[in-house]
Amino acid sequence: MSQVFERITMGKLDNVRASMKPRPPYCCGTLPVTPDTCTLFYSTGVDHAGKMNLLSATSEELHHLMCYCRAQSPTTNNSRFTPAQLNAIEIATTFDAEHCRLTEAIRSQLLEGGNSKRPLQLLVENLKIYDAECHETFPQVLLATKEGSDGQPSLLDVYLHEYRLIKSHEESRMFSLSLDEFCDVFGLSSAELRRRESTGLRTNEAIPKGFATVLVVFPTEIEGGALLLRQGHHEWAIDLAELFARTTQTSVAFLAFYDDVQFAVRKITSGHCVILTYRLHFPTDNDIPLATLEKKDVYDVNSLTTGITELLLDPSVLPEGGYLAFGLHNQYMSTSRSVVDVGSHLKGRDAIIACVLSSLSIPWSIRILYRNVGWTEFNFLADHIVDLSSHDEVHFLMETLGNPEIVCFVGARGEPDRKRARLDENGMDGKNATDIMLVSTRPSAWSFHSHYVAGGREVMMGNLYGDVCIIAERPSLAMIRGERDQRMEG
Repeated sequence: MSQVFERITMGKLDNVRASMKPRPPYCCGTLPVTPDTCTLFYSTGVDHAGKMNLLSATSEELHHLMCYCRAQSPTTNNSRFTPAQLNAIEIATTFDAEHCRLTEAIRSQLLEGGNSKRPLQLLVENLKIYDAECHETFPQVLLATKEGSDGQPSLLDVYLHEYRLIKSHEESRMFSLSLDEFCDVFGLSSAELRRRESTGLRTNEAIPKGFATVLVVFPTEIEGGALLLRQGHHEWAIDLAELFARTTQTSVAFLAFYDDVQFAVRKITSGHCVILTYRLHFPTDNDIPLATLEKKDVYDVNSLTTGITELLLDPSVLPEGGYLAFGLHNQYMSTSRSVVDVGSHLKGRDAIIACVLSSLSIPWSIRILYRNVGWTEFNFLADHIVDLSSHDEVHFLMETLGNPEIVCFVGARGEPDRKRARLDENGMDGKNATDIMLVSTRPSAWSFHSHYVAGGREVMMGNLYGDVCIIAERPSLAMIRGERDQRMEG
């Protein structure tokens, strides 16, 4: 019986162990593209450039580009058995990997823990073109390079560079390993690492930036050319033909793998393989230059907040309560006759005013401040655009307008605004007017005008002039004192 339970337990343990197997150190897939996002520009000399669309490039065009690369840079392209290469400073492309959210796809597969939330940045390294003559094998891993060697940095150099980066990181307090402990963890020679630390044979600039490589492969005519990966004793082969066959859209293929993974391209039977190479890294503040803003006409939020606060604390400003009107500085598009929803996408100065009002807990909304001129003169607020031009004759204006909220313009001390305070009490149907004070000196940048035929004893023209404004509520002094007394009693 005990053996039965032991087998059951071991089976469960095997299931847990199987689920804990590390996933491959790479990820791959396809990304839909359009022709306008796959144009390559490449340098052909001083003040000259070539252009090619990588989705429609023919074998002849790609062969011509390979020959040009080898002629222009014989040091980099020193053999017909190696891929032709254009470095980052020699190319530009309309393909934008970050705009296509390639980093988000890679993040979900390669990164775990706290790193899965850190920002990522892709840096173009080069463009490589392979053909049937290219013969690429896995490079040998060397633990050290000879002193004075002009070759690529060794794996030991990379480890030393990564150790320095980790220790200098702002969260280095979370990394307490000494250099000796670091060597023990990764199976390195502490003596050799200390010698390189002290002599500084290689500078940080010699170490490739980042922790992973990202390859973007364009869909050219090709037979063979599978992408090969190796990590330790494990190897993987990514068949490009299978990747492209699984998608119904025009796409590029991508492959991302860590720096401890070796990469090669299997022998190409015919055609060309075009690969755009990126380095993937965690950007720092030094990697992202800050723009210098011209200070002219920049709005000072603090001074605006102080100004509105002092205005509201002045007992002579709208003592009976009312509204403060801020004319809009920008024009907006509305999908309906209502303007209320515009408040959710204000911009520039308008957005700053709204933010300040909200920070002061002052209720505000977007409304149209209308002035009726010509027949009976009064002012009112509306939430929607009013257009009476389609009416034959307007006899009862208040009913036609839907009994709007009447307002009366007042000055800074509550006195009637002589320029704007025109009220025909006979036309107001006994409605009381709420005081409103214009804070901005300019009229609104978003305004309306419509005219209509007013009927009555004699026919005449009426005009409606509307300015879209931010309307802020100002409670009366009596209400403010009442609320203050309630808070004190509570």
